[in-house]
Amino acid sequence: MYSFSLLMIYSIIEIKCSEACLEIKLYFPIIMLRELAPKLFTNFLTMKNFLPLILIVFALMISPASFAQQMQTQNEFEDVRPFRIGLKSGIPNLLSANLEYVLPVLNRKLALSADYSKLNMDGEDFGFETEEGTEIMEQEFKYFEAGIHYYLFKPGKGLYAGVAYANYSLNGNLPNYDENQNGSSGDGYLDFSNNSMNIKVGAKWGGLFYFRPEVGYAFNPFPSSLPIRVEYEDGTTENQELSLDADSGFLDMIYKGLILNIGIGFSF
Repeated sequence: MYSFSLLMIYSIIEIKCSEACLEIKLYFPIIMLRELAPKLFTNFLTMKNFLPLILIVFALMISPASFAQQMQTQNEFEDVRPFRIGLKSGIPNLLSANLEYVLPVLNRKLALSADYSKLNMDGEDFGFETEEGTEIMEQEFKYFEAGIHYYLFKPGKGLYAGVAYANYSLNGNLPNYDENQNGSSGDGYLDFSNNSMNIKVGAKWGGLFYFRPEVGYAFNPFPSSLPIRVEYEDGTTENQELSLDADSGFLDMIYKGLILNIGIGFSF
């Protein structure tokens, strides 16, 4: 009997205690908010006073990254070797000397470039051939190009795009090229010059020693038919057309306007 009564009392006390704890758990957050609200508002007002300091600290945290990036750009700018001299071989220049100077503007991404070639050759070895099989003697091929390069990503190196003005000429003679109606033999003389605007894409890789490939297109390519002057033994002259062999191996690309060359050289 006593044990049962004590158990009942204990159960009642435990239930009341549980309800009280539940009430405490429910009302505690509200009480805490009521007590903390003034403090939070005061702290917010205090943070407004520290806002400039926070911004300064944030700026100081960002400044090293910006400074490092600026130093990297400056180092790349200073590492550029602006003078380049080398050789290029390909179409349409055949074999030419190349000069380039990187200007101190636009973060050293703009450069002036020039190519020059003067070759004496014969059709038997390496030169232009005619469709008729007539040999062009004492061939002299000249090529000149001047333009600008713009380096797309890094100062003075890497991938670039370019535009240039080009002039190439071919001189030569053709002994006993033709015979006129009077039976006089005549020699042919070739003196041709051609101008073109070229566009190209290339890349410069390396430092002191560099490697440079280029591809592009000539808007006015070297024609496969050239005017010649024929001088006969009787003193008469005549202008004729000389057809070059457009399928003469490596040189056939020059008639299609293709630009393809590889260059090597030194920078300093």
